[in-house]
Amino acid sequence: MVKTAMIVVDVQRDFCAGGALPAWNTPPLLAPLQECIDAARRSGVTIIFTQDWHPANHNSFQANGGKWPVHCLENTRGAELMPPLGAAAGDIVIHKGTAVDGEGYSAFDSTGLEARLRELKIGRVSVAGIATEYCVRATALDANRAGLETILLTDLIRPVEETAAPKVLTELGRVGIQLMPSPRWLLLLRK
Repeated sequence: MVKTAMIVVDVQRDFCAGGALPAWNTPPLLAPLQECIDAARRSGVTIIFTQDWHPANHNSFQANGGKWPVHCLENTRGAELMPPLGAAAGDIVIHKGTAVDGEGYSAFDSTGLEARLRELKIGRVSVAGIATEYCVRATALDANRAGLETILLTDLIRPVEETAAPKVLTELGRVGIQLMPSPRWLLLLRK
C-alpha cells in the first residue's frame, strides 16, 4: 500500500472571503475540506498544511514593487488557517514565502518538504486548497516533478479568478497529475 499525504495549500484567513486577498467562492470550500481532512486522518494519511508566512518587506507586495496587496504577514491573524481548519497532533505545518525575495508559491520551495516526505516514505500526495492558478498549481507541479504520484482534488480548490481553473486543470492533467474529486480519492485510500 502506498503511503499517502494530503497537502492543504494556504487555506488562510487572508485568502478567504473577507481577507486581504480572497480567492473566488471560498465559503463553500471550508466544511467539505475539513470533512475530507478528517476522513483522510482516519485512513492514516499524513496531513500537511501550508501557510504563506511573509515578512513585511516581502517583494510580492505592491508597496515593495510586487503585484499583490499585503497578505499573510507572519504571526498575524491573516496568516492563520481559516476555521474550521486547524492542525492536529501529528500534522505537519509548512511556512513558505518566508524569504524577502521569491514567489514562495510551492510548498516545496525552500521548505524541506520533499526531504520530509522521503523520510516518511510517502509515495502519493493529494493537493487541495488556494489558489488554483498559483500555489496549488506550483505545489502539484513540484510534487509531480519529485516523482510522487500526485492527485489534485478538483472539488477542494479555489482560484483567485473564477475563470482560471479550467486552463490550470488542463495543464496539470497533461503532465500526468491525476484530477479527481475528493469522494473518489477517499475511496482510493481504502484499496
